[in-house]
Amino acid sequence: MDEDLRAPGAVPSREELARLVGGGEGKALSRLHILLGRLDPNHEHEDQLDAVENLGRFIVAGPAIPTAGDEATARLQLLVEVLERVASVRTRFQATIHSVLSHTRGIKMFGEVGMPNDRGLLAETSDRFARKFLPEAPAPHELWMLAGRIIRKISDLDWLASPGVDALLHRLTVAGGPCWEPMRGSIVDAISMITTRIAALGMGEAFRTRTSVSGVRDSPLYHLTRARPQEMPPLIEAARRHLDHARVALEERGVSIDVVYSIDSIERGLNRIELLLPFADPDDAIEPTYEIRAVIASIGRGLVGARSFKQLMSDNLRLLARKVIERAGRTGEHYVTSSRREYFKMLFSAMGGGVLTVGTAMAKFLVKSQHFPLFIDGLASSFVYAGSFVVMQLVGFTLATKQPSMTAAALAGTIRDRDGPGRLDELVPLIARIARSQFAAAVGNVSAAIVTALLVDMLLRRQTGESFLDATTSRETIAAFDPFGSGTIFFAAFTGVLLWMSSLVAGWFENWVVYRRIPEAIEHHRWGEKLGKERMARWARFLETQTAGFGGSIALGFLLGMVPVFGKFFGLPLDVRHITLSTASLTFSVSTLGVDGAGVGPFVYACIGIAFMGLLNFGVSFALALVVALRARDVPRGERRTLPGAVIRRFFRKPFEFFYPPKDTGPPTDHSHH
Repeated sequence: MDEDLRAPGAVPSREELARLVGGGEGKALSRLHILLGRLDPNHEHEDQLDAVENLGRFIVAGPAIPTAGDEATARLQLLVEVLERVASVRTRFQATIHSVLSHTRGIKMFGEVGMPNDRGLLAETSDRFARKFLPEAPAPHELWMLAGRIIRKISDLDWLASPGVDALLHRLTVAGGPCWEPMRGSIVDAISMITTRIAALGMGEAFRTRTSVSGVRDSPLYHLTRARPQEMPPLIEAARRHLDHARVALEERGVSIDVVYSIDSIERGLNRIELLLPFADPDDAIEPTYEIRAVIASIGRGLVGARSFKQLMSDNLRLLARKVIERAGRTGEHYVTSSRREYFKMLFSAMGGGVLTVGTAMAKFLVKSQHFPLFIDGLASSFVYAGSFVVMQLVGFTLATKQPSMTAAALAGTIRDRDGPGRLDELVPLIARIARSQFAAAVGNVSAAIVTALLVDMLLRRQTGESFLDATTSRETIAAFDPFGSGTIFFAAFTGVLLWMSSLVAGWFENWVVYRRIPEAIEHHRWGEKLGKERMARWARFLETQTAGFGGSIALGFLLGMVPVFGKFFGLPLDVRHITLSTASLTFSVSTLGVDGAGVGPFVYACIGIAFMGLLNFGVSFALALVVALRARDVPRGERRTLPGAVIRRFFRKPFEFFYPPKDTGPPTDHSHH
């Protein structure tokens, strides 16, 4: 160490310090005066750590200071001004910081904190419980522990968003002079560790076979491990293109959770390397600017997140979301319309679905009338629902509010195509298209269900002299749809959750089939010699295009049929309310009693309940799909909050667009169908 970093300079008196910085600052200056006096490179290492920790805590959570802006920023400015104007204090600060950094290791802080690890959820959860409730062993030679004692909660980082922070941090690094030099070695080691880790992930067979390179030595991830810092920026760009090839392959060959994890880890590793590179090369003439703040923010969030169970769950849910949306799937159905031709096609398809749903509602009433044991009742209802939905899939009809596996993927794909501010702008017209598509499906379902149920009931009365439902069942059904006197609103929202869950199953099942290349296996099976290769190829294509539909239809059928049964088993009053099924049931009930017999009030309330069902079925399932897409693409919370306002403004500016396509709408984009 240089001689000028060995001997601490004397700290002037409190009054002298106030004069040198241009006036007193009350408790903040008094506290800073005491803390600067405790900085001494000749003290024991643990005492130096305590002194640096207290100085760091002074910045993020120190005494109040009169200011119009952020208090932490004002305290940082006070420290910077003292260091710039008082040479003896600056010498003391430089010497102590240099001593602390020389005796601590920073590789874990720069290379591991805030980065994904390969520990399972259970192991990581148990570790966090232990750290929360048991005393933690000291690690005086680890820089991450010192940083963790300074940044204790996420609000300790709020000051980083204040204007002028970048300039202050730059002035602090200049005032520190050579004291920061010991960190450079840790940063270079951390970069080397990250490049080695992401190269190892990139060499895994599941990932490697989904990229465009033919050999290990052709991979940019491999070359990153052998590159000098100044050679890394173009390799990082090449590595990102490498990841894009892997994502495209996920679409074609199915999603593996290992590949999704590898892509996520490599992506975050590349981002961390980019943050650290400006600090790695001592000969680099480019001074770090915002990177100082970005590194503090990244590591600070990682330190807090490593102690947070909420963050652990958030990270795992984000990975799950990424897995859900990485593959759009191809069922051959258009759930998102763009042109008027597609809109009317959706409307007529939904009318067919409404006709078929009347039969589903009748079968459900017949099952309930048998008074089967609870489990048998749920199983029979599940087969009725699932069978109906599968038939609907095969004949090309549409069920309102049924969320396809591609909805979240289309939303996420729209976000992925753009980065930075304004990347959610394209979501607003897509949301309008989804809304009007679902509106068309709901209108088609409901109108056809009403007409069909009335015709069926009229025919039954002519043939048998009786309506399909008796008076008691009809009154119970009408009362059950009252949004204010029953649980209809909650049940409709709950059904929206089930609709969304069925879309997850649809995406998972389609991915499972494609990932294991089952259509290819069928197409090239030895049975082709007897049955004909063309027939086997048709079966393979049929399975490939209908897999998601079958998976979603069967899953939705069993969710609607069995979840209420399991709810009753556990004493939970759960039920389902789907707009089309409920419309058919209400129509049969009113056909039996008549409006006067049912009562105008109960009839009106039941109709209001049907409207609530449509809004909540679609709204809840779509909102969940949107949340999955936003989380999977790491859209910041602040940016997410701007989306509802943008949608509302669009609605008030062009309300008709949410219900009917404008004349000049072009053909659908690639994200609008599968």
